[in-house]
Amino acid sequence: MCLLVGGLSGCGTWMHSDKQSVTIFTNPPETAVVIDDYLHLTAPGTVTLSRKGNHLAQASKDGYEPTSLSIDRTWSWWVVGDIFACLIIFSPICIMNDIDQGGYYTFDDKIYVTLNHRTALGSTLSK
Repeated sequence: MCLLVGGLSGCGTWMHSDKQSVTIFTNPPETAVVIDDYLHLTAPGTVTLSRKGNHLAQASKDGYEPTSLSIDRTWSWWVVGDIFACLIIFSPICIMNDIDQGGYYTFDDKIYVTLNHRTALGSTLSK
C-alpha cells in the first residue's frame, strides 16, 4: 500500500514529465513563430514547453499582421492520482509536488494560429 501511495504522490510529473511537446500550425504556413522571446520555429513545427508556466507566442510573416497568442496551461487528469494519494496519507505534499514541478498542468497538443492580411493604409492616408 505504501508503494501505491508513494507512486501516486507527484504522479503527474512522474507520468508525463514537467515538459510537453506542442505542435503549432499557422495559416498561412511557413510563418515565423517566436515563443517567450527565445524559442524560434517555422510553422508548422513542434516545440517542447515547460509546464511550469504559461507561454506567449508571436507569429509573423511578410504581408500579414503580426499575431500574439497566449499558450495557457490547464490542469492535468493525473491530478486525480494525487488527490487519491492525499486522501490516503492526509498530506498535501502529493499535489504540491506536481504544482511545483509542472506535472499538475498540461497544454493543448496542437495549437492553430491564423494571421490576417495586412491592410494598405498608405492608399487611404494619401487622399
